[in-house]
Amino acid sequence: MITKKDHSQKDSHIRKPGIRPSRTKFQWIDIWVRSLVPMGFTVFVILFLSTPLDIPGRNELLPAVVMASVYFWAIYRPKSMPAIGVFCLGLLIDLLNFSIPGIVILLLLIIYGVGVTQRFRLARYNFVLVWLVFSFISLGVFLLQWALTSAFSLKLMPFYSFLFEIIFAIGFYPLLSIIFTWAHRTIADPDQV
Repeated sequence: MITKKDHSQKDSHIRKPGIRPSRTKFQWIDIWVRSLVPMGFTVFVILFLSTPLDIPGRNELLPAVVMASVYFWAIYRPKSMPAIGVFCLGLLIDLLNFSIPGIVILLLLIIYGVGVTQRFRLARYNFVLVWLVFSFISLGVFLLQWALTSAFSLKLMPFYSFLFEIIFAIGFYPLLSIIFTWAHRTIADPDQV
């Protein structure tokens, strides 16, 4: 038999509609800034690694970090990493690194497409499976990049640089995933406002 006290305890767990205070101007600015963190971080990495500094592995590190960023945020916060933003990231890399126009854009949009279309499935997987999927995607897009670069150059390009890019992309993903997960739960989360 359910007593009156039991009803009251049950009702206390149900969210009741009510008037909530409207957000202030600074809270809306905070939400906007937090939503820009994924794109802002990726643009910063592109600018930093495109400068002529003597950073070991700079050319291999750039695509590895950008691909991991696009893949992660496409799965966990696609509103902060829209397709037009991914297009602009690829264009920025092409312009700063004098690469063949369009190839990096195509590769990033492929990664983004896989992440967005499979995000409900990937978000339920554990880290190892998400990393494994990223590894297969990285292998595929770098092979495609090597094939397209060779085709546009009318000669077979050396494969070792693409091999290093694959190794960097797969090897750095766990570390980057830790950083992105922390950001996803703190500074890049608009719900924290």
